Amino acid sequence: MSAMLEVNNLNKTYKNFKAIDDISFQVNKGDIYGFLGPNGAGKSTTLRMILGLIKPNSGEIKLNGSLINFKNKKYLNNIGALIERPDFYKNLSAYQNLKILYSMSRINNPKIIHDVLHEVDLFDRKDDKVGSYSQGMKQRLGIAQTLLHNPQIIILDEPSNGLDPQGQADMRELILRINKDKGITVIISSHILAEIEKIANRMIVINKGKKIIEGDVGQLMSSESIKLSVKTTSNKEIENFFNSRDIIYESNEGIYTISWPEKNIDQLVKELQNDNISIFEIKQLKTLEEYFLNLTN
Repeated sequence: MSAMLEVNNLNKTYKNFKAIDDISFQVNKGDIYGFLGPNGAGKSTTLRMILGLIKPNSGEIKLNGSLINFKNKKYLNNIGALIERPDFYKNLSAYQNLKILYSMSRINNPKIIHDVLHEVDLFDRKDDKVGSYSQGMKQRLGIAQTLLHNPQIIILDEPSNGLDPQGQADMRELILRINKDKGITVIISSHILAEIEKIANRMIVINKGKKIIEGDVGQLMSSESIKLSVKTTSNKEIENFFNSRDIIYESNEGIYTISWPEKNIDQLVKELQNDNISIFEIKQLKTLEEYFLNLTN
């Protein structure tokens, strides 16, 4: 997979505070890349440096193999960004807001405004004032704004922040559609870890300005023991099974929770069956949130 964005040995210091400490990572073409970390970890600072809003003290950033020159902002033609909450003229319609942004750009395709409003499912509300929009609609309009110039990559800083569960699901579906149908690479900064687990294929975790880990989400999730819940009516038998093997468990009305290596789940099932223990259900309980909290401690 070819690298679209490369960040190498990036550093940023404010007086005596080191906000970013030698961070390196790579975003491949076609990725939905999760950028994770607790508040104050340095996520927004890193994204602002990529966008040329903050100048790094040292390090380099490459887009499509070319070193970014922060004095020449032409590289931003290939990047769309939504940093924090979108801000629009509330007394104007969605279409009027996008038309203002269009007129300020060098885009020469008037049809693009209708296209992006269709893309984010706001075309039917394009003439309504933005002040009447829900937070989810404003977030979608913010994403429409990032798509106006047909970027290769978009950066979304906390796109699900402040949304209810349905709004989060709608946002997730929109991002997946943009990535798949338009072929746009997406970087998502978020603290809603369950959302990243559902949507991203690769991710980085940072804390206190340093990279903790980077890699494929699926591989990172399966690299350690996970939590399993086992549902059974053979309560006494399964407790004897766990005790004889020194397996620590928690029980609640016939549902037992244990830690177990993911690669050995089939072995556990066979051993339970060999002991004639009835199994109604086995679920994996480990989430990205648990993994993330272990990493950032």
